[in-house]
Amino acid sequence: NIEYRLRSGLKVYREAGGRVGRKPGSVKPKEKKEKEYAEVIKLLIKKYPLRMVAKLTSTSLSTVQRVKKEFVDV
Repeated sequence: NIEYRLRSGLKVYREAGGRVGRKPGSVKPKEKKEKEYAEVIKLLIKKYPLRMVAKLTSTSLSTVQRVKKEFVDV
């Protein structure tokens, strides 16, 4: 079946020295995100609405939601 063929293909690829997954450096470290979105975090802590924070900081709503989930709702 397809699952078996996929897994066996990946296994062969890895054994031949292949790397699977995201490329190194494609994801920002938490410290860098905290610095970059410091203004967003500050406004979220002050309980500003998400859409207002997005407008005030010229950041997308999705980014504001992600930052809130990672830094404020702990």
